[in-house]
Amino acid sequence: MSEKKMRISRVLSAALLGMLAIAAVTLWGCGTDSYTNPSETVVTTKTASALITADVLKGWVDAGLVNKPGGYDRVVILDVSNNDGDGTNKYNTVGHIPGAQLISAGSNAFQDNTRAEGPFNVTGAMVCTGATMDSIIQNAGIDENTTIVITNNATNIINMARAYTTFRYWGFPKNRIKVLQGGNAGWVAGSNALTTGIPTITKSTYGVAQNGTTRVNTDMRVSLPEMITYVNGIVAGNVGKVTLVDTVRGASNPLATVSSTADLLVTGNNYTPFDGAIKGSFSYGAPAMVSPASTLYFKDAATIKSDIAAALGADGTTTLGSTNRDASKTFISFCRAGNYASVGFFALDGIAYYDDPNVDVKWYDGSYGQWNLLASSTHTATNTAGATVSAGGKLAANSIWDTTSLMDNLTWNVGRFHSGTTQRVIVDYTSRVYSPEPSFANGNQIEDADRAYRSTVIRATGGGSASGGGGC
Repeated sequence: MSEKKMRISRVLSAALLGMLAIAAVTLWGCGTDSYTNPSETVVTTKTASALITADVLKGWVDAGLVNKPGGYDRVVILDVSNNDGDGTNKYNTVGHIPGAQLISAGSNAFQDNTRAEGPFNVTGAMVCTGATMDSIIQNAGIDENTTIVITNNATNIINMARAYTTFRYWGFPKNRIKVLQGGNAGWVAGSNALTTGIPTITKSTYGVAQNGTTRVNTDMRVSLPEMITYVNGIVAGNVGKVTLVDTVRGASNPLATVSSTADLLVTGNNYTPFDGAIKGSFSYGAPAMVSPASTLYFKDAATIKSDIAAALGADGTTTLGSTNRDASKTFISFCRAGNYASVGFFALDGIAYYDDPNVDVKWYDGSYGQWNLLASSTHTATNTAGATVSAGGKLAANSIWDTTSLMDNLTWNVGRFHSGTTQRVIVDYTSRVYSPEPSFANGNQIEDADRAYRSTVIRATGGGSASGGGGC
């Protein structure tokens, strides 16, 4: 072969190898070291839903995946449990799953009482910041290849669900977040032993922002301006096929109409100005999502869907029905403080609609604790003594943020008793209200801040529409 032909052959061979390399990159993506697009080689921890059994976890423990120093299939177990009443924790006294790490603050570790949203310069029980998540992630040794298993040492469904939901918001894909069916009790019921040994963890440098990009999944969280837009759309005919799932009004309230919303930031018996049911919502209480009652055993997908079809509207008699349920394109879970709402989010996102690309599941963490403060100062009501008084609203007259017209069975709390003949005290939240109040375009402060966290990527903001997320 001539030297010229040999050179041509070498060039063609190099080109072919280059094309194969490009094809390999295209097929594998950056997923071998990224939560955004996990590698297809990660098969060890793939499951049919986000809910896993003790047998599955035991297999991962026995395979040495828990706190494994490297690899694409490493596992970290987070025991998201509150301290007991005596200040101790069953993690230390009764024991925990081998290798599990304690998040002793429970659901409180994943929420924040200092964040501004909408017309309020501070709102209680909102999603935690990126800095808080980075601290949790790094202390637990979580890296870009970790599958997270969430468990609990008691029967608090809120703790596990709030952790799952917050990891989802901060960009972790559902195929990398698992919840243990039954929690620690489920582990023991599977004839597995607990331990009191504390694992040695090497901190990671991973976080919710890498390479100048923050992966926050704002698509799954409903901000206040977005929620108002959604409810107005439902009132206008619901062409978007949105279903609101109220997880706080359940079987304990047969009429499913009125709750009792205490203020989230003031201790004692201070109430929001009003209660009722957000228009278009259907009641499916979070405690009903597990069976047996008061356990951490979540119902299966078919049962959850059946329960949703049977959920009651605000009149206490009309149900959503299977047809309307199946036509839904978006489910929004909410409650009082975002905690039961996270249970609903997990039941829908992690179980019932885990692999359904046609259904979006969203989480309104503001919930009634935020929504029921949204009353203009001009509203009056009859108190328990029969006098006409201020209803307790603190927003500007004709405020765009006033949600009272978006309530069924609107009930002013000045006309209700706290106990016996003691009238309810309505919280004075004047100091929390911006003056002037922001527009809807400038009222999504939480997600604007979270998108900007350690990010050099400029994203468009404004309006009431969601953005970001990367399909997580």
